[in-house]
Amino acid sequence: ETLSQVLYGFKTSTNLLNETVEDLIKILIIKDKQQVVQEDIQFETIFQKIFIQTKNLIKESNPILEYNFQQAPFVFFNPVYLESILLNLFTNAVKYRSPTRRLEIKILSKKIKNELLLEFEDNGIGINLNRHKDRIFGLYQRFHNHPDSKGLGLFLVKSQLEALGAKIEIESKVD
Repeated sequence: ETLSQVLYGFKTSTNLLNETVEDLIKILIIKDKQQVVQEDIQFETIFQKIFIQTKNLIKESNPILEYNFQQAPFVFFNPVYLESILLNLFTNAVKYRSPTRRLEIKILSKKIKNELLLEFEDNGIGINLNRHKDRIFGLYQRFHNHPDSKGLGLFLVKSQLEALGAKIEIESKVD
């Protein structure tokens, strides 16, 4: 029985280490790419792919979804990065939804002067920015005790955006 417990612990540790290595590889791939292919992408197309990928999450969480890409329907960006960014933001909204109210997600694209702005808003549990603002996009930073949280999503989002000359800003309040 002791050997069984040791083997189980070893297997668990090995799996966690493997996940960490895979996460670091993702980060290195982003940081190492000198030239990331960009093209005109329709937001609606990427968003529909995310709907398909998260069909079960959507069914389970039953969010109120509002999205409007009419003001700026296209972006010149890397399609894989854009899909990853929107998927991370969407799954975070679902993962960190409030247990006391129905999840609402609003996504809007618009042009302001010569810049394209994509706003992603949800009514989740929020983050205390007074305490965590400096670490919000840091690697392995976690601000809630959610069992699936690894503290990698927002770091990847920021890394992918910055790799293509874009930036991300956050506004949040608890609850």
